[in-house]
Amino acid sequence: MSVPIGGTWLCDLGNSRAKLARLELGAPVDVVALDWAQPDFAARVRTVVAAWPRPRRVLVASVAADARAGQLRELLAVDPAVEFEFLRSPRTACGVRNRYAKPERLGIDRFLSMVAVHARTTGAGIVIGCGTALTLDAVAGDGAHAAGLIALSPGRMLEALRGATSIADTNPDAFAAGTVDDTAAALHAGCWAAAGATVEWFAARQRAALGAAPVWLHGGWAAPLAAWLARDGFEAEVFDHAVLHGLASWCDRP
Repeated sequence: MSVPIGGTWLCDLGNSRAKLARLELGAPVDVVALDWAQPDFAARVRTVVAAWPRPRRVLVASVAADARAGQLRELLAVDPAVEFEFLRSPRTACGVRNRYAKPERLGIDRFLSMVAVHARTTGAGIVIGCGTALTLDAVAGDGAHAAGLIALSPGRMLEALRGATSIADTNPDAFAAGTVDDTAAALHAGCWAAAGATVEWFAARQRAALGAAPVWLHGGWAAPLAAWLARDGFEAEVFDHAVLHGLASWCDRP
């Protein structure tokens, strides 16, 4: 039986995970997120795409190491005639204007998440990515990238503390997940509070310049960050698969 051909596959390759999806009716569907480190990564990728119609086009937004991006390309096993494009951040696309001196140096994940948020808002928007890194960007109502910061995510803060201190030597349970321990509680609270305070400060600063602007969170740690912020009454909306939605918008860009 012949395999149907057509459509577009979308790939969001992060530092910790790879997300795969199909484009259907202008949106990502059948989204699958896989950790690079999981032992059955290759088998899972092959199983997922074997059930999909073969594409005419594959769009990839990658901030992963080149070796991992190359690995995924091999696993997708698409025909050489298929248009396979690794995107780089442009000067302008989809109504968003990149103000970096060298536009390609703005992470494509950040650019596409701003594209996705800009498409959903009528004014300015604040875009927070919480995965391996904590990224904070503001996009003005006219689509200009107004400001951007990069910091450690809470998980990476914990890893940094573990590697740079002797805490684990004297308290081996301090970094264990789910541990009920005074030091563990202090470590986790400190890292999440640092991330939350950074988000609140950034949002306040950007709202002073841009006016009212909703905060959108995306990435693997977006939901717990939203819950932490909500403890102080700070409102933020989780935008699942924002980069994939940005890729979907890219497909229809003028």
